[in-house]
Amino acid sequence: MLVRVIALTLALFIGIGIIVPLGTNDADAASRRARKQRKHRKHYKKYSKRWWRQYRARQRRARRHRAQVRRLRLRRIRLARARRARAANRRYVARRPRVKRVKPTVAATPQTWAEAQATSNEVRFRVDDSRGSQIGSASISVVGPATGEDRTVGSHRMLAGVSTTALRRDVINRMIQENGWVVNDYQKEINGRLVYVVVAQSQARNGQLQSRMFYFAAVDGKIYNVATNSSADQADRLAEESEKVLGSLQSRVRATQRASVRE
Repeated sequence: MLVRVIALTLALFIGIGIIVPLGTNDADAASRRARKQRKHRKHYKKYSKRWWRQYRARQRRARRHRAQVRRLRLRRIRLARARRARAANRRYVARRPRVKRVKPTVAATPQTWAEAQATSNEVRFRVDDSRGSQIGSASISVVGPATGEDRTVGSHRMLAGVSTTALRRDVINRMIQENGWVVNDYQKEINGRLVYVVVAQSQARNGQLQSRMFYFAAVDGKIYNVATNSSADQADRLAEESEKVLGSLQSRVRATQRASVRE
């Protein structure tokens, strides 16, 4: 037993003898590094020319740091907004009632509108000038069913029971895909019926600014969209023709309804 105690005591002393010098060497090395860093750091007389140079350099570094922090904060805010917008769009798409795909009733279109393509719920047109040169394009499509009446609830406007905010969001999503942006939106009457209009712009491949017009109107229990795409100098002409197309669409549906009633 005594031999074991003596052996443990000797081992403890030997361990302390090894650890203490190592710790002392590390502390000395750290203090030497600190002294070396202080030695290499230059100190200038306060308010001297070199002191001001050093001060301005510190200020520039601080400004760059603050700008980087602001950029990171703005990026996080934009990402959060984009996530919220995507979530809201998914909720809107999930809530929007499904509509049977029906080819839109073709209205009386101007002679310069030539049908180019027709799908299950959209008819596309090529728009030419009097010489036969293409100046733009147009389309007539069915957006969805009309679920109510035109009304305004507080700051929310409804077109045939559908929120104009939802219609505007559809245009914004389309413009994002086509490298465009929404400029304005408003409501007006055409042939005594309320029509919701969204004005947008986009950039063509050649860099030219394109005018985009989206007219939403309720006809025969469905909400139709007449959309045009043209150069800025032809925007007024296509807007006038779009309103005539909407009027013709409403008139044709009313005439068809009257004919069916007589039969």
